[in-house]
Amino acid sequence: MEMNKSVKICVGVAALILATSASVASTVDTPNFIIIFADDLGYGDVGCYGAQGYNTPEIDRMAQEGMRFTDFSASDSICTPSRAGLLTGRYAQRWGYKNSVYFPWSNDGMPQSEVTIAEVLKAADYQTAMIGKWHLGHKEKYLPTHQGFDAYFGIPYSNDMTQDGNTALAKDVTFNDGMTVADYRACRGSKDEIKKVYNTFKNQVPLMRGTEVIEWPVDQSQLTKRYTEAAVDFIQTNQEKPFFLYLAHAMPHVPLYASGAFKGETERGIFGDVIEELDWSVGQVLQTLRETGLDENTLVIFTSDNGPWAGLRESSGSAGPLRGAKFTSYEGGQRVPCIAWRPGFVPAGTVCEEQISTLDLLPTFARLAAVEPPTDRQLDGLDIREVLKGGYAPTRNFTFYRDGQAIRVGDWKYRKGKKVDGLHGVESPVVEQLFNLKEDVSESSNLIGQYPEKVQQLTERLKREKEGILQ
Repeated sequence: MEMNKSVKICVGVAALILATSASVASTVDTPNFIIIFADDLGYGDVGCYGAQGYNTPEIDRMAQEGMRFTDFSASDSICTPSRAGLLTGRYAQRWGYKNSVYFPWSNDGMPQSEVTIAEVLKAADYQTAMIGKWHLGHKEKYLPTHQGFDAYFGIPYSNDMTQDGNTALAKDVTFNDGMTVADYRACRGSKDEIKKVYNTFKNQVPLMRGTEVIEWPVDQSQLTKRYTEAAVDFIQTNQEKPFFLYLAHAMPHVPLYASGAFKGETERGIFGDVIEELDWSVGQVLQTLRETGLDENTLVIFTSDNGPWAGLRESSGSAGPLRGAKFTSYEGGQRVPCIAWRPGFVPAGTVCEEQISTLDLLPTFARLAAVEPPTDRQLDGLDIREVLKGGYAPTRNFTFYRDGQAIRVGDWKYRKGKKVDGLHGVESPVVEQLFNLKEDVSESSNLIGQYPEKVQQLTERLKREKEGILQ
């Protein structure tokens, strides 16, 4: 395998990782962890990944001071399973997730039996907070405060949804836009009952603190700003303790909103305005770490839950050179921008070309914090401590795409599904496709007829892994 000039990262073997584990463990310093998770931010939506029409100087600086990944994937191409994979290190299908996302009428969520990064780090006495979009179940027993987080501040699902009028209201709840408690309660009941009034209240989502709604409908133009202020406050308040902050922004998922200081400021329109405000937010978080002296002891990961939402005209993001988008099992659906930053630990100005995933964060954070990841269940993530330090990458067994529509082993990817995955109701015949991603990252050349043995190997592997995951 070719070596990248800026960093020597190559596919290693398990023995090498085990051989270095003792020295890694001896230098554990209980670092802080921050995950900044954008929503529907595509591979080509950041300046250092080729974005045009707006600027992302803070994220670009983060890449210059840290490590930029070119082959980093979320665990799915839609919100709910992607967020579950990030927090648990497991494909969501392992706990029974089905092919959808949670809505205000949903009564279920990610089971409490799943172990999150927050729960793992609590074992090492970390302070934990979740700020932003949750989307793993809005009923009380599924909320962040029941999944290892000490505090929660955000909206419980996507910003294009509405409210569940049964969700508890705080005593001092604020109603905006002339709304009343009667309006809030109007959207509740069964799926059919909520759907009758869904469009009336669409995009009018609740802001929660803990398990209660404190504001409805929230002014979405202020969300990025308020989330950032809450994140800065959490860092400053907990600077004497180890902490884990999960900051999950609502955008650039549609509808798009930017605050007054950013609205109308880019040639790209509202999409560019939104990204520039997200960039400002990243800058605020990193600057707070510098000012508090926590920068060298805080690992920050910036990435996205899935690729861009296509077909929305000026509101659509870009997958750059990749094929496909959100909802699809092409690379554009799951390969996303990612930057790791921790001065003095992550080598500055480096580029990692290895296959890395959001699934890897739980086992990696656990090892860095000197605690054991869960051993009573199958984890799909890998320990990438050495990668973050500029070393060797462990071999990934396989990558699973979009509820089993595709599988990747090494550079080879086999896919069986509709050409556009039924995106926006557009149907097409089911096709089989084989791609060599090392030579064809855009998935433009279908090699299905040229490598029958490879097709057979991957077909059998997909069947076996799918049966194992979709138990």
